[in-house]
Amino acid sequence: MKRTDRLSKFIAILLFLAFVAYAGVYAYRALRDTTVTAEAVPADVTLSGLANGIVVREETVLTSTEPYIDVTVRDGAKVAAGAPLATAMRSETGLQRANRMHELELEISRVSAALDELDSAADLTTRDEALRTAVSVLTASVARHELSGLDGSTLNLRSLLFSPDASGVSEAELRALQRELDSLRSSSTSDAEALTAACSGTFTTLVDGYEGLTPAQLEHLAPETLSALTDAAADKPAGAYGKLVTSYRWYFAALMSEDDAARLTVGRTATLSFGRYYGADIYARVLSISAPEDGSVAVVFRCDTALADTLAMRRVPANVIFAAYSGIRVPAKAVHSDPASGDAWVWTVTAMQLERKAVEVLYTDEDFAIIADSAEPNALRSGNTVVVSGRNLYEGKVME
Repeated sequence: MKRTDRLSKFIAILLFLAFVAYAGVYAYRALRDTTVTAEAVPADVTLSGLANGIVVREETVLTSTEPYIDVTVRDGAKVAAGAPLATAMRSETGLQRANRMHELELEISRVSAALDELDSAADLTTRDEALRTAVSVLTASVARHELSGLDGSTLNLRSLLFSPDASGVSEAELRALQRELDSLRSSSTSDAEALTAACSGTFTTLVDGYEGLTPAQLEHLAPETLSALTDAAADKPAGAYGKLVTSYRWYFAALMSEDDAARLTVGRTATLSFGRYYGADIYARVLSISAPEDGSVAVVFRCDTALADTLAMRRVPANVIFAAYSGIRVPAKAVHSDPASGDAWVWTVTAMQLERKAVEVLYTDEDFAIIADSAEPNALRSGNTVVVSGRNLYEGKVME
């Protein structure tokens, strides 16, 4: 029994010493090997500054004293002087008549399209081809934002889908619909008045009370003045049914921080991003930058594009984009540079060996750097392991 106890104690002591030796070696290596690595990943970085402001246009509010208005031109449409915009009616009966006329116009278009397509798509093969063509036309109109052509394309497709034969429509039905429409048109002149555009412009039904603001009020703008203009919304005029924007140029007057505005130059182009209000970037000219007040300045931008698509914008935030970079992101500490030549490089671990790769730094801050994505054979690639820090680094060093 004693020999067995001694053997057990001896084995336990050996195991303890082995554990202590293993822990000691591990701790020694951990203290010596201080190499820290990270993965290079693709990244896009945008540098921008926030601008809170208001959109100002040359606008003329359209009003009528009649109680019922039937607007006949679509929002965002460009109209010439004298073009019909709406019909003013003196009674609710006249409004009901106008609604029925719109229904008849759509129905006549549907029946006409159905008859035309049935004539040209008599057999199944031709009809399938007509369906594919109709879908393609409708898809293209949506992709190009051609809203004016959507009604016709939709009616064309609907007639093909829901009118498989000529039993549902006829020339007699079409003539009856046309006679009813002509009758309503002739009777509508007694209690209706056509409202036309006094000048050319872009029409919209959106009236918000800021139509009194003019581009002339943006001259010599200061932060305090801009705040007063932004808060100076008036009530909508009585009888307003829409407005005309009479110039394709529009303005965005905004408050920015003094530091962000310092990156802008009067007379130069800036890039505005309105986020969910408008999906694309807008290029605008910087017209003026005011003197700072409490760390803020008033900046006026002039925009010459996207007028029809931004008619709903008034008091909105925007990001002023100063620069955008696309490349490979690595920790800033992973980038080394030669003080004499300025050449930059990073250490990478390739097949458990250190390899030095020359890089072009597009942007860097305290935390990370954006490296240009190069096509060179030995260039840094997304997914490479880069060395952030370590001791005794040299080309070809074997990394455990």
